[in-house]
Amino acid sequence: MILDRYVSRKFLFNLLFSLTAFASIFITVDLLEKLSEFIDRKAPVFVVASYYFYYLPYVIILSMPVAMLLASMFSVGQLSKYNELTAMLSAGRSLHRILLPLFVIGVLISGAMLVFAERVMPVANQRKAEIKQQYIDRIPRNLPARLSNLYFQESADPPAEHRDGSRGNFGEVAVRRIFIGYYDETAKVAQKVSIQNYNGIFITERIDAVQMRWRESSNRQIGVWEMLQGYRRKFDGEREAFARFDTLTMPELSFTPQVLTKVQKDPEEMSYGELQEFIREVARNGGNPERWLVDLYLKISFPLANFIIVLFGAPLAAGRIRSGGAVGVATSLVICFLYFGTVKTSQSMGQNGTLDPLLAAWLGNIIFLAAGLVVLVKARK
Repeated sequence: MILDRYVSRKFLFNLLFSLTAFASIFITVDLLEKLSEFIDRKAPVFVVASYYFYYLPYVIILSMPVAMLLASMFSVGQLSKYNELTAMLSAGRSLHRILLPLFVIGVLISGAMLVFAERVMPVANQRKAEIKQQYIDRIPRNLPARLSNLYFQESADPPAEHRDGSRGNFGEVAVRRIFIGYYDETAKVAQKVSIQNYNGIFITERIDAVQMRWRESSNRQIGVWEMLQGYRRKFDGEREAFARFDTLTMPELSFTPQVLTKVQKDPEEMSYGELQEFIREVARNGGNPERWLVDLYLKISFPLANFIIVLFGAPLAAGRIRSGGAVGVATSLVICFLYFGTVKTSQSMGQNGTLDPLLAAWLGNIIFLAAGLVVLVKARK
């Protein structure tokens, strides 16, 4: 028990030091990169401080695996350097038993990061994005909340019953693609809207409008989109019908303002439940959710890396190679580079459909877990 407390204390001290160092470096580099923008836009000091305050949770999540690895390399490396590890082994303790407190801490921190990433990070990232929009991008509060080019698609198969109670035709298979220049979340108004209906590879209808707004019904439980000041073109073979409109009610559109809000959010700004619900909505509307599925699975797999990275690093530091000082830092950085390189590469491959989303999210953990178990088995007993 005394040895467990001793090893744990050494590890936690190094972890706190490493995390503080990495987070400070991360924020300092980002601040230097954005400093000219803050000065040019005359952002007040408290705004800059708030921006990095809300940036900190994301930095902690990203830096924690690196700090965990460095802490395990340093703490175990110091035990080995000063022959404390040899003394413990001579007293009859196995290496696995000596490292057990680090593995338990790794599991606990993985669980804590899972909760932290779910409860704190999405809210903080949203606040950071709002500060960036207001003070760096200079988007006034009375203008649309976010300027962005939105694109998504939904099934154009007429539902059994539209929200306004009218009924559609059955048996058609089609896809509807929606392009939005920017969307005001508060006013529920979209600008520069283009809606294109396809039957297979052939376009059957195109509607372009200056504005699209959400009109609530009297009971405020359902609503409908209205297109304003636009053109509607229908295609039938080589024939084209053209009509101009001032107001066009679109009950066939199944997406709601809540869906548009989620489309605009980055996955880092959504909790697991929100992202899962958004993916269901995309799939229900006929879209391809693979890009977001990878991000959804990463919300579970990435926090667990904190345990896997300790499982890999601690037995490695107990080996014959000295792992303290510059060697420990260099080894940790190389391992982290390989880990993050694997995660980002598999993430990109999952998002473009080359890898299954679940495998893409877990590939880095699977490789390093296997490598960690091999190192643990082969480490001196």
